Amino acid sequence: MELNEYKNLPKIITGIPGPKSKLLLQKQKRYETQSVVYPDAFPIAIKSADGSVIEDVDGNRFIDWVAGISVLNLGYGNIVRDAVTKQIENIWHALEIPTETRINFLEELNDSFPAAMRNYKTLFGISGADACEAAINIAHAVHSGNGSTIAFEGAYHGIAGGIISATAGEKYKRSSYSKGFNILRVPYPYSMWYPYSVNDIIDMIRKVMTDPEAGYNKPDSIIVEPIQGEGGYIVPPQGFLKAIREICNEFNLTMIVDEVQTGLGRTGKMWAFEHENIIPDIVCVSKSIGGGIPVSLVYYRDDYDLQLPKSFHIGTYRANPLALAAGVEILKTLPNYLERVRRDGEELKRNFKSINSDLIADVRGLGFMIGIELTEDNKPVSANKMVELKHSLLSKGLIMHTCGHWGNVFRYIGALNIPDELNQKGLEIFTTTIMEGVK
Repeated sequence: MELNEYKNLPKIITGIPGPKSKLLLQKQKRYETQSVVYPDAFPIAIKSADGSVIEDVDGNRFIDWVAGISVLNLGYGNIVRDAVTKQIENIWHALEIPTETRINFLEELNDSFPAAMRNYKTLFGISGADACEAAINIAHAVHSGNGSTIAFEGAYHGIAGGIISATAGEKYKRSSYSKGFNILRVPYPYSMWYPYSVNDIIDMIRKVMTDPEAGYNKPDSIIVEPIQGEGGYIVPPQGFLKAIREICNEFNLTMIVDEVQTGLGRTGKMWAFEHENIIPDIVCVSKSIGGGIPVSLVYYRDDYDLQLPKSFHIGTYRANPLALAAGVEILKTLPNYLERVRRDGEELKRNFKSINSDLIADVRGLGFMIGIELTEDNKPVSANKMVELKHSLLSKGLIMHTCGHWGNVFRYIGALNIPDELNQKGLEIFTTTIMEGVK
């Protein structure tokens, strides 16, 4: 898309949803499960996308501040299109047999991590949930399989299979009947609502590990998000990850860092754990690593690999060549945007904080991962009002999603290469909508 076209965006020519979108939404309801959620949040039918612009079937064009929930950190761009087009001319399914694309991907991935992690191994999967489940299984395997895992309040690690037990949200568990892993839950530092300091949380973990009458199945691992995603874009105090690393060292716990949403440049570093200069034992990766083509991976210590059987976590669709071809180009390109993300992310936070609305109780984030938490009368804004605000944004041409313990956090997840003009237009729409919401 040419730069001068951004001046005419967004472009809304019908009501939302428009007549063609309504028809496709009705057909979706006819044939597909009523349990899908995103059409409720964004009642449009998509025709095409280019960069950070989405066009619906009625010709309305929207600014995309969702990026597939951090799946499209480089937007709907030619980098992925060209890589996938070239790869599909050769091969698009290869089991685990090596291809040049597979090896190129592994080399680029290896180079994206700190030098101290260049001897780690890679195990492929399909989704973020798949990666997190494999990571906990690796931890249990190397610790003889009898331990539990410490996870955090507000955590989201996926809702498929056994990993549902590590995810905290009650709404995700209502219809899941998998017992999953043995999980011990401790608070995540969320100072807006809860008084727990980093030291308090570490003391809780230490008590679990040292008190013979605590009654817990002794943990062998901790799984943690550097910034909580679905929990509300909660940024812990500096030093939190380092404290987790230190207590893992003290008690020989495996430290699993879930970078599914925070990784690939989203926070202004290639990997969010780099903000604290720590070395995790295991890293979970998905979403943007395939640029929209499903793929995930676990990156873990090479000494752990020696303890895994040949049949560990096998799968027919792991490491799809199309996703790996996209991933090679993504890994090569993303570093070019890290400085911009750090700089513009701070500017975006300042702009969100400058909105003169009593609804905005907190603005927090790193890089292009920013949460704006809304309250009324010192309580989280209601779910119904959040839906109304989200639909109001959409009607003005801005696609923006929510998250949080109570669903009251708007989150900025723009592509790392989104044009400045679209960020500015989006800010104007968001400001107008939030100010209207006060009335």
